[in-house]
Parts: sequence; C-alpha cells; structure tokens
Amino acid sequence: MEVVILQVYNVHHAIYVGALRQARRLSELIAGATSRPEEMPADHSYYLTDDFQSGFGVAKDGTLVGLFSLIKGRGEELVWDAVAHKGAKRLDCFDGFLTEYYRRFGFAETERVPNWTSGEPDVVFMSL
Repeated sequence: MEVVILQVYNVHHAIYVGALRQARRLSELIAGATSRPEEMPADHSYYLTDDFQSGFGVAKDGTLVGLFSLIKGRGEELVWDAVAHKGAKRLDCFDGFLTEYYRRFGFAETERVPNWTSGEPDVVFMSL
C-alpha cells in the first residue's frame, strides 16, 4: 500500500479565493465555517492542495484563516502543516465542533465574544 503525504503549495491570493469560493458553493458546512472569500486579505500567505479541494491561509501574525477541505479526512494534515511549517499559532472559530477539533492540536481558548447574529455560537479565539 502506497502512503501519500498531503502536499500544499503557496498560491496567489486570487487562486485561493477562487478555490474557497467554489468550496463554499459545494458545501454548506464550509460556507458556515469560513469567512466570505472577498474578506480574505491579500497580504496573507495562502496554500492549496494540487487538486484545489483543500487549503488555508496564514496571516503575518500567525493567525490561521480560511481552512477548508472538500475531501473528508484532510483537515488534520492541513492543520499540522499550517502549525509545523507555515507559522500558524492562533485562530478564531465558532464555538462547538471546531473548538473541540482545534484543541486536539494544542490550541487553547484565549477569548470568547458573542456572535453578532443572535442565537448563533460564540466566536472563540484560540492560541497554541
């Protein structure tokens, strides 16, 4: 059995935004968990898999942004790559599944703010 290591490649902002836009169209889960593509700042570093189905961004301050994957099971490798090789050390997410998920990688809650939409989950800020 061949072991395949997930490879991510640094891409231009516009390429990442296009891939994220497509992923949000195809998945309500991704649409609900990521910021709108037009909100992704151009000065961040962005990474995609060669099939454009998975990716993330990292801000200059180490904030992990816009992590998505249309391929089930890739998220873990993406987070490890972002932390170990791309300088990610903080993030924010909606409370619930994602806060528990990111705790598995060593992230801990540092701040919590109410969601701007009444009745929706809090926004949780996390750091390594």
